[in-house]
Amino acid sequence: MSQKVVINYKDTWTTVGHNSLSGTRRTVRLVCAKADAEAVFSSLVNGAWYPTLGAGSGTTIVVSGYFDQAASSVTMGEAYATLNLIFDSQSSQPLVIGSGTNSNRYNPVYSLSTATDERPIEQHPDFLCKWAYNLYELIATGGTASAVPAWAATDNNPAGGTRAAPVAREPQYVWSRTQPTSPEDGKYYQQVQAATDFGMDTYLVPRPVVTSTIYYKDRNIKNSDIIAVGKLKAPSQVYIYGSSATQWLVVSGDIQDASDTLVAVTTSYQYAEEGYKTKVYAVAS
Repeated sequence: MSQKVVINYKDTWTTVGHNSLSGTRRTVRLVCAKADAEAVFSSLVNGAWYPTLGAGSGTTIVVSGYFDQAASSVTMGEAYATLNLIFDSQSSQPLVIGSGTNSNRYNPVYSLSTATDERPIEQHPDFLCKWAYNLYELIATGGTASAVPAWAATDNNPAGGTRAAPVAREPQYVWSRTQPTSPEDGKYYQQVQAATDFGMDTYLVPRPVVTSTIYYKDRNIKNSDIIAVGKLKAPSQVYIYGSSATQWLVVSGDIQDASDTLVAVTTSYQYAEEGYKTKVYAVAS
């Protein structure tokens, strides 16, 4: 900014938005020659970070903020012009006004919360029966059990057989956590292989939730800015997780007044690594 045109200045701080998400808003008022007002104003880039501003006569104003062009203004007086320059400041996630079709809103602020879903170990994609079940063979009383069959190393269906190609195992062999009752007189079930990870009955599946909050200026919000709950859509920020639309389900949406001039739209997306069923949930347009 030119060091020659500014005559005096005044700056004030006000709180905008909601809680700490929106930070603070600094208003810097500059008075300069009318002929130079537009040049001073146009030299500032919308959304750009300015640590300081030159205010003429060697004066430097510390602003430490992101310039909000839409909220700023130039007022022409009889002899001089007054520039009211607005800067949004926040240490972690600043509110930066968008551009073009998004000029009525601030860039989204994202957060991530961790969650898990407990499932039966049998639902694990790599599950093997030998992890959690003992293998029993039905033999005659006083008889000798056979060697552990080869299929026991890869069997993944405790009810008998494999998921890909079911094969009848019962009653000769049974996967069970406890000794089964014999279906025939004069026979009993002899354990031929112990579970390798006995007691591992469940496992945790990550179900993180990403929350997006967008502030809209002057309550200027359209239906197209809202995503219906129950639709599939990936948030713009997925952190370390997958980005496919079918992996994210919109689980909540909220619209609230954040200040006298701002409306906050908050949307939460829940992740499923294996994806949600498109027969049940539709992908958002």
